Amino acid sequence: MILNEGFKFHNLLSLGFGIFCIAYLVIWPMFGHFTDKNIWMYAYGYLGSVTVYFLLVMVMYTVTLTLNLVHLKLPKLDYIVVLGAGLNGTEVTPLLAARIERAIAVYRKTPRLKLIMSGGQGPDEVIAEGEAMRNYALKQGIPADDIIVENKSTTTYENILFSHRLMAPNAKFGIAINSYHVYRALVIAKRQGLKCVGFGAKTRWYFTLNAFMREYIAYLRITYKLQLSVILALGVVYMAFAYLKI
Repeated sequence: MILNEGFKFHNLLSLGFGIFCIAYLVIWPMFGHFTDKNIWMYAYGYLGSVTVYFLLVMVMYTVTLTLNLVHLKLPKLDYIVVLGAGLNGTEVTPLLAARIERAIAVYRKTPRLKLIMSGGQGPDEVIAEGEAMRNYALKQGIPADDIIVENKSTTTYENILFSHRLMAPNAKFGIAINSYHVYRALVIAKRQGLKCVGFGAKTRWYFTLNAFMREYIAYLRITYKLQLSVILALGVVYMAFAYLKI
């Protein structure tokens, strides 16, 4: 990952997670010998429980993500929204091209489906991502009448919100994005009161794990109220244990 994408903090997440797992399994148990029958025993147990909780959330997140990528039967859709990403000048990047190709694959199997290319223009971009995506789709033989451009959004939340405004009432739609990003996009759509399905595009193997970690952290951030409630509840339980000396 570092060799291909550079030495940046967000490229070290998978490495950091690996180090954390080794430390938790090998080093962390050693501290248990120094916490016997004192207040640190409860602190040790609390931190261990919080760690196990977040690992369980990660497992459930992974299972849910995988299930949302499986479509035994292609659903009937009116639109499919392709979420934008960075550009290389006026051209789409390989990562963004994979999203468009995934949407096109669904398009070719779905009668009367419209593609919505969603992505605004960043401060360092020559054109809006939606326009570049439209140009790419046209080169793949998609008729111009079947392509709708949304060129104002700057976040995933806005991608979905602004694209939905371009749809006919009561339309059914899907989202095309890289596989690791599907579940969070669906969560964001649900928070807007929208029901949709996700289609995941393939990603380079060395990029996938690191990107998954970023998405998991982002998921924790948008569900921070739930996560904070669980952490506080565990804290109350261990404080009660300490007070009662159980």
